[in-house]
Amino acid sequence: MSPDSAAMAAATLDLLIAAVDEIRPGDWDKPSNLEGWSVRELVAHTTGSTAKIRALVRGDDIWTAPSAPADWMDADPAGRLRELAAELHELLPGADLEAPRPSPQGEVPLRRALAFPVADLALHSWDIYRSLGRSAELPDDVVAFCRALVDAVPEKALRRPGGFGPAQQAPEPATPTSRLMAYLGRAVGASP
Repeated sequence: MSPDSAAMAAATLDLLIAAVDEIRPGDWDKPSNLEGWSVRELVAHTTGSTAKIRALVRGDDIWTAPSAPADWMDADPAGRLRELAAELHELLPGADLEAPRPSPQGEVPLRRALAFPVADLALHSWDIYRSLGRSAELPDDVVAFCRALVDAVPEKALRRPGGFGPAQQAPEPATPTSRLMAYLGRAVGASP
């Protein structure tokens, strides 16, 4: 993660909240662009990722598996997400980014442990817009961060069950966001 991991985490939280703010009441139970998940389940998953970021920053115990939507389903998923984001906006500026934290690679500095859950928020922000039939472009620094992260993951690990699907073809001309999302198995052609 970049030297200013706290700022990247805050920026991706803001992207996610902006995407969730676009969900209309009738959209919550519609299918998302991720097979088998509704928009509500997608937001619940991102709420779990946000809770993981909070746990990492606070030094709480964390779980190593991706967050399961069922663990974060409630009557007000947007409200729960906003509560976590507000808490993180308070915690991130004072976070010790060199503090040791657990990760799938063993104990690493907080700045590195944050990488996957922060990228998760960015990528799923795009998924939310896509699920609503809208297009979205991630900021250049966020795309660069996510691309560097996924490029560092071996292909077999990246495409494992529960990971990312096979790379898709991005139509030309493609934006950096479209190329990233196609590489991660998302359909990036015409809106759903």
